[in-house]
Amino acid sequence: MTESEDAPAIPAADRAAALARLRSPALIRTRCRRILDAVAAGRSSHFRFEPARLSAAADLVADITRRRYPNLAVPYHSRWRHFEAGGIDRHTPLRLQLLEQSGGDQRFAARSLVDLAVVSVLLDAGAGAAWTWQEDGTGMRIGRSEGLALASLQGFRAGVFSSLPGEPLRADAARLQGIDEADLAAVFQVSGTNPLVGLAGRTRLLNALGAALARLRSPALIRTRCRRILDAVAAGRSSHFRFEPARLSAAADLVA
Repeated sequence: MTESEDAPAIPAADRAAALARLRSPALIRTRCRRILDAVAAGRSSHFRFEPARLSAAADLVADITRRRYPNLAVPYHSRWRHFEAGGIDRHTPLRLQLLEQSGGDQRFAARSLVDLAVVSVLLDAGAGAAWTWQEDGTGMRIGRSEGLALASLQGFRAGVFSSLPGEPLRADAARLQGIDEADLAAVFQVSGTNPLVGLAGRTRLLNALGAALARLRSPALIRTRCRRILDAVAAGRSSHFRFEPARLSAAADLVA
């Protein structure tokens, strides 16, 4: 018998209660405090805590922030901000294109943008210092998270994550399960002189996402998409979020 077979089954209600407790802000703060106390006591082989340098660190952050944003209007950090690398707004034209295609259907546009956001964020991990991506048209060569974001955006627009040739602006289970390293290597312009760290891991992650979506048992597997998150919220099946399509434009203007 394995250890897991020997272990007593935990009732679903107890598991749910345990997860809720682990996710509570109070317990998270308590656990973080324990980590801080252990580091401060010298029991960490990875970190060192020097409280005397906190003020200098805070002053440095404040100084950089004031120099870059004198009016303190600091833009939100988000995937959409990465799509604006180099001061170019690339996501608004996509949103307008989706609205035009759907006759102004805000939910249609939101579904595609959810597909994009989920896939793009999952592909965002350390790229390595040697990797960059060159954008067609501008010729900009960008690395790190911004480069990964722009590459995934261009791949999305090209239909790399869609199994339906006539509907490129989507990401669905069928395509995500079948995507391979060569597909992503093309998206990220990977070569012997432009290596991307973790290409195999990124591929496996998208394959796993596709498998998870397929397990949702959609009536048509090919149409099982990340956007089901949005559909669940819009239908009121979420206890955490509420979807208000009338406020989408205002929200987009707020973070623009």
